[in-house]
Amino acid sequence: MTPRRNTKEDILQASLRLFARAGFEATGMREIAAAVGIQPASVYKHFAGKQAILDAIVERMDERYDLTAAAIGMPEGGMDEQARGYAATPVAQMADLGEAMFRYWTEDEFATLFRQMLTVEQYRTPELGALYRRYFIETPLAWQEGLFASMMEAGAFMRDDPRLLALEFFAPLMLLIQAADGAADAADRERLVDLARQHVTRFGERHACALGAERPE
Repeated sequence: MTPRRNTKEDILQASLRLFARAGFEATGMREIAAAVGIQPASVYKHFAGKQAILDAIVERMDERYDLTAAAIGMPEGGMDEQARGYAATPVAQMADLGEAMFRYWTEDEFATLFRQMLTVEQYRTPELGALYRRYFIETPLAWQEGLFASMMEAGAFMRDDPRLLALEFFAPLMLLIQAADGAADAADRERLVDLARQHVTRFGERHACALGAERPE
């Protein structure tokens, strides 16, 4: 028996591909319908318009990210609980987590297209520019700043400026993620994965400390 088609899901996937390649403003409902293989009127049975499709894509992105974070074993809970979880995680395991998240943003089709869509559209559409800053600048930096501050309070990180540490940690990873889009081949992508692992390892070894230790002057 042929599985029943999930037209709504097909519309989301096709729209994301088109938004990432042609742009949000440049993509019309007719193009979306053609990509799915349905009539334009059928798209409106599921979504009121492009904005509704975009909203659904963002909601799906949040759901998928949370599921991925849980699947790879990232510490959960409040900031203090997460800080204790990361403090108890060996550096080698931290590198594993870093690699898993790096691969998610560069190899998972939905996450990769979502990131590429926001990267391109941040200069064209104010709303998507705000989403880009939320996902790839403001939220990760704020979370990491809070995490590092909590880890310092717990005695698991050497004392330092937590916001500068957040920049030191995140900026190279974001650079490598963007570099992966232009990787020449699989071997080139694996080289970037290895660099990401080395970065996470080096960062952990430089800043983690025994309980109560202070950063040397």
